[in-house]
Amino acid sequence: MSTSQTYATHRVLPLGYIVGGVAIAANAGYLIYQAGVQQMCGPVLGSLSALALVVVWFKARRNAQIMQDRIIRLEMRLRLAALLPGRQADLARLTLPQLVALRFASDAELPALVERVLAGEFAKPDAIKRAVKDWQPDHLRV
Repeated sequence: MSTSQTYATHRVLPLGYIVGGVAIAANAGYLIYQAGVQQMCGPVLGSLSALALVVVWFKARRNAQIMQDRIIRLEMRLRLAALLPGRQADLARLTLPQLVALRFASDAELPALVERVLAGEFAKPDAIKRAVKDWQPDHLRV
């Protein structure tokens, strides 16, 4: 794993997860096709099982992302409270997508970025990430 990370390289594409999902979806499609052709109970039950597996595949990833977002929110609230004491009311106005984008900023540049975010300077969280100068890598992501 590379220790350097930038805005351009920070996105993660979990290849194993994608390949597994394609295989599950292909299997579900085939079983649904077989159920339509054979019109028998076995393929219909197989189709339902395959569809359930597709739902579990999506939900497993989403639930992990939700937990990751909760941890990032907590981490950023603690970090910001230490860097900007007495600003809890202002910091409470930061949305989860804004906090997620701010996590890549160094402690030195974070207070100024927070001020810019609170002033409404950034239309989208992606713009916050683009404004980070001293990128702090995060390799422990889902």
